[in-house]
Amino acid sequence: MEKILSKEEISDLLSAVRHGDIDVESVGVESESGAGSVSSSASAAESCNLFKADGPDGWKLKNYDLILDSFARNYSLSLSTRFQRAANIKLEAMESMTFDALLQRLSGRGAIGVMQLEPLSGGGLLVFDEQLSFSLVEMVLGGTSDDVTLIPDRGMSAIELNVIRDVISSSCPELNKGFFQLQEIEASLVEVVSNLRLLNFVSSEVGVVAARFKVSIDSLEGDITLVIPHSALEPLQKQQQIKAVPASAVQNSKWQSLVCDELEYMEVEIEAHLATLSLRVRDILNFQVGDVIDLGCKPDTPLQVMVENRPKFFGMAGVQGGKKAIRVMGQIPNGG
Repeated sequence: MEKILSKEEISDLLSAVRHGDIDVESVGVESESGAGSVSSSASAAESCNLFKADGPDGWKLKNYDLILDSFARNYSLSLSTRFQRAANIKLEAMESMTFDALLQRLSGRGAIGVMQLEPLSGGGLLVFDEQLSFSLVEMVLGGTSDDVTLIPDRGMSAIELNVIRDVISSSCPELNKGFFQLQEIEASLVEVVSNLRLLNFVSSEVGVVAARFKVSIDSLEGDITLVIPHSALEPLQKQQQIKAVPASAVQNSKWQSLVCDELEYMEVEIEAHLATLSLRVRDILNFQVGDVIDLGCKPDTPLQVMVENRPKFFGMAGVQGGKKAIRVMGQIPNGG
């Protein structure tokens, strides 16, 4: 019986492949005899990327872009109200990658908001690039977005981070609104830092989803990146799989009950018909005051009560409260 690798052994194997300790490009396989001969089937071997098969590149959350678009719209309104200037935020790109690959892309000089996303595990990051971070500091202190802010060759100081803390914190309610269509969450800002490499957020091999937004406030432009680990979004992915299953009888009955409740408040047109005649136009033009028109029925003949031009009930004409009325006598069989 073949031995099944343990979780620790698999982890060691993947680590060795990643660091180049094992040559995955080699297609030659030495025979057990040690003569250096190559197996006849070795030429058909193909290299396999163990990381890409189940790695972050293949991870996807359906309709996640709708959540991000909603967050972008709401946060735009929030910044416009705060600074009394036209702010526009638009989703530019969304990628799935390892956290280490993300670190290689970021400059490390902007402001980073560390967020907690209850009940999702793992939290999230809201990364402001250096242009946007230092410009927002100027705007909070009374500067204008038209001024070109000089970006110092350093990270943000503790005072500067504290100045724009409220600006970053105001994104939390807007993130809640974005996720509400899929999952009710409670986002809160834990801290604001300037160096992501010194932050013990997740390990470098962990997969994350990085959504980059383009921010424009008058002539100012910059980027915001929302980073959430796969582990935090996996419960939402499972919820989508459950919702993809055809609706159960309980769900159908809920919709049926809702429709029935709304139907009770619909307005419909009701008419009462005693008889119907077919006359020639010449006869109608010859009508005189006092002429009697024979309807072909007796005075006590039941009326047809029409609901939206469909016969539904029998009724008798009468008077109620000084007004003409109809008493419903019964339902017309197979009516309408």
